[in-house]
Amino acid sequence: MMNKRAYKNMLAVAVVAALSGTTVWAADEMSTATTQNSTTAVTAVSAQDQAAQDAITAARGGIEEAQKSDEQEAKRIELDNSSLATTDSAVLTVAKGEGARLEQQQAAGVQTTITTPDARYFSSVTDEQLKPYEGKVMTGFSIEGLPAEVQGEYLALLKSHIGDTLTPEAIKADISALGSSGYLSEINPVITVVPEGVKVAYKVTINPVVKSVQFEGNTVYSNEMLVNYLNVQPNTVLNTVQVGERIQGINAAYNRDGYILARVNDMAVDQNGVLHISITEGIVEDIVPHGNKKTKDYVILREFNQKKGQPFNKFLVRRSVEKVYNLGYFDDVNVRLLEGSTPDKVVIEIDVLEHKTGTITLGAGYSDSDGFVGIVEVGEDNLRGTGDKIKVHWEFGGTAGYKNYSVSYLRPWIDSKGTSLGVSIFDREDTYTDYNSNGDNISEYVKTQKGINVSLGRQTGEYTRDYVTLESRKDGWKFDEDENSGYNYAENAGPGSNPEKYGNYQWDNGKYNFKDDNYIENNFGRTNSVSWQKVYDSRDNIYDPKRGKRASATVQWAGHGLGGDFDYYKFTGEYRNYKAIGSNQVLAFRARLGWAQGDVPYSALYTLGGADTLRGFEDDQFRGKKMYNATLEYRVPIFNKVTGVLFTDMGDAWDAPHVTWYEDDKSFNISVGAGVRISTPIGPIRLDYGVSKDDSKFHFSFGGQF
Repeated sequence: MMNKRAYKNMLAVAVVAALSGTTVWAADEMSTATTQNSTTAVTAVSAQDQAAQDAITAARGGIEEAQKSDEQEAKRIELDNSSLATTDSAVLTVAKGEGARLEQQQAAGVQTTITTPDARYFSSVTDEQLKPYEGKVMTGFSIEGLPAEVQGEYLALLKSHIGDTLTPEAIKADISALGSSGYLSEINPVITVVPEGVKVAYKVTINPVVKSVQFEGNTVYSNEMLVNYLNVQPNTVLNTVQVGERIQGINAAYNRDGYILARVNDMAVDQNGVLHISITEGIVEDIVPHGNKKTKDYVILREFNQKKGQPFNKFLVRRSVEKVYNLGYFDDVNVRLLEGSTPDKVVIEIDVLEHKTGTITLGAGYSDSDGFVGIVEVGEDNLRGTGDKIKVHWEFGGTAGYKNYSVSYLRPWIDSKGTSLGVSIFDREDTYTDYNSNGDNISEYVKTQKGINVSLGRQTGEYTRDYVTLESRKDGWKFDEDENSGYNYAENAGPGSNPEKYGNYQWDNGKYNFKDDNYIENNFGRTNSVSWQKVYDSRDNIYDPKRGKRASATVQWAGHGLGGDFDYYKFTGEYRNYKAIGSNQVLAFRARLGWAQGDVPYSALYTLGGADTLRGFEDDQFRGKKMYNATLEYRVPIFNKVTGVLFTDMGDAWDAPHVTWYEDDKSFNISVGAGVRISTPIGPIRLDYGVSKDDSKFHFSFGGQF
């Protein structure tokens, strides 16, 4: 017989075996000496033994029918482990954002399919010990160590019959059948030689009585939750089959919730009848960046949802890798697990491959009207490894002292909560063309914008951020008489001009008297505004998304109370969805809605048309205070760094009361087309060809569309 220490060790090994789904056989000397006398086997069986066999056969009938039904289930069962649910909000949020719908799975009572666990027991019998009795006729069976009232039930479990020949396989099959009850911890055959053959007695040890259950090492699920799920009734004999099923259910729940290193690794019943179950959850001992030569460690670590001292969770780690990659400093981000200081701990190594984040652009151009124009742009997206971004853009030269500059600076973390601060100062002059709703060129001029923009952002959830933006902008225009066409703005210093009110400009050729309709006052001037934006973004890769969503809602107010010339509200919503098709194809969808109220100037109207909104139409061909727009793209890689696109765009913008020359009819505009995306060191290049009902356009642009 085993002592208590040996018995505890037996249970511990049994549970470990339950995790791997294998049966444990312990080789040892037989605990009871067998009779060594042997006689010649007889062909006849005594009447007493035959009567016993008949009783066993009768009892076995119903059991065999049930066993046949069980075998049809291919030894697989389903367990409802929905009562085990993590309360870690970070894990739940990330899992849902990735499409796992973890909370719904838990709440709905997900049926977890597991392999039917074998009973855990020990037997010291070996083939060598059975060899002297092999081939002899088994003339009787008995079980020692069980109460008399259950003897018949256990005898009915035996696979062997009186009159069968003894083989090692037959004995092991009987031991397995007895052990399948789950209530026995040790089963050893004692074989006695009799004149007719051999009698087989099975000496068994019943599992201990469990008075209570205690879990150790668990932090994800509470003791109460685990004890209720285990469902071991107090003062009952331990059943290793039932407990094995529940242990597999616990392991499956950990895996479902992302804790893939967690497992039940030990079980023992102490002398007071307390069933102790030990759980290893795979605690993260440390997180170590590797390969970052420029980027500071804290820049990487602050993006990590998985924290030290917490159980390793695949959802948190996967999301963390996405966030680090989305910083834009790395060509590749991988995670490796290293051994911790103890077997139940791990170290996460974040292996990154940095790329250059600084850019210098030098350019020049020449035209008869402007003369020589130079371009200089300097940018750094990871300033001194801190994650700060800075960009300076300057265009200079030209016959009229042409200038165009902008300076922007972004600090993504100004506090421990991930609050961002961005500042942008700009003075731009861009050649601009106005079109009517038919796509006709109405005017060509230089649009001027001067101003400053300050934005604060704060992460309000794993996938959500709020932004508040203050902007002061002065919109103006300049006209070049050498490039006039249609209704144009023209300089006039002659009689009738009013430089104080309108500058030295009037409507060209008298085709339109802007003074009568107050066109200048209604469309050009200073706009001071404040905006609030809510963004939800669960995209796996913000540069080339394969899955996830992005949704935003923006409210902007520009008011006289802020010192501006215009008073209006704008409400804009946008939704994007990305779905992977197969291994590398993507279906991308975007929808936008906009509505403005008040005296909206020309520069603040919604516009549609061109490479970013409505391909197959002129740039900003449609404009107004109301807007809708939708795009569907099918993206498929062609070869390295080149992606093909099929697309359809639709939408309209209307209601532009202060743009007299613009036809304000609402219409439904749609286009289809194809294009390619080429990845380059300076960013993606887009080439699209769009076809609309009345026209077709080729579009060339930089950067991703959405």
